[in-house]
Amino acid sequence: MALFVATLATLIVTGLFWSQFVLLRTIENQQLVSQSRLLLRGALDWARAILREDAARSNYDARTEPWATPLAPTRLDQLGETSALASQATIEGDIDDAQARLNLRNLIAADGQIVERELAALRRLCALLSVPEATADLIAQRMAEAFAPAAASPGGESAKPRPIPLVLPRDLLAVEGIDPEAAAKLASHVVVLDEPTPVNVNTAASEVIAARIAGLTWMDANRVVEQRTQLGYFRDVADLRNRLGDKATGLLPQDVSTASRYFFVRGRVRLDRASTGMEALVKRGQPGAPAPIAVLWQREL
Repeated sequence: MALFVATLATLIVTGLFWSQFVLLRTIENQQLVSQSRLLLRGALDWARAILREDAARSNYDARTEPWATPLAPTRLDQLGETSALASQATIEGDIDDAQARLNLRNLIAADGQIVERELAALRRLCALLSVPEATADLIAQRMAEAFAPAAASPGGESAKPRPIPLVLPRDLLAVEGIDPEAAAKLASHVVVLDEPTPVNVNTAASEVIAARIAGLTWMDANRVVEQRTQLGYFRDVADLRNRLGDKATGLLPQDVSTASRYFFVRGRVRLDRASTGMEALVKRGQPGAPAPIAVLWQREL
């Protein structure tokens, strides 16, 4: 009986110690994640400062600029931080041009109607990526439904609920009828911004440039990419027209630009056992009019 009581007491004490250990480890993990989030917030502010400085220094945006250089995994104390966490935390990240992609918001006019010219550009992108062109029509219809002007149905009844607008490229998976493989191919070439925007020819891939400029083949667009690598970035749209020559006949002023206002900011902090990632979409003010860089959305990775 004494041995039984001793064994039972040992099991109970062991269970209590284990429960305490799990509770302490859970609290520690929560603390590490909270600290990582605070560090990522600081990293986002740092990225915004870089973009603000870039806007004051140049009137173009290209991947040769400091903002486009990714930050390799680096301890915070190597960046000048002197806090207690600086020697334990590692941060990495990058800034990417959101206007290097085809903006799906361009598909819908102010009156809620589909812009046929923009739909044609999305169809060309689908064809270049070996995605069924019908995918473009499905996306345009979803965007039209999401941004349709609110109106009451006949008889005073409530109108049919509108679907939630697409926010992230991966939201294409939620569009009925789109194949997951097609959505994955398109995701890295499209974006959903809060207003119609041109494509930045200094940062866009050849597929996006060929889709954006009517009459331009993928080979033509590939030469554009080679030229900006060998001859340098495009100073303005007139410079692009000069290099395209007769190929620029289908180019409209609102199609392309050489500067951007929207950027993706991504970062990851590793602190002891915690690894926390973040992605945000930020919006910069108009060129020549310095303004705070707004965070449009932010999510954990």
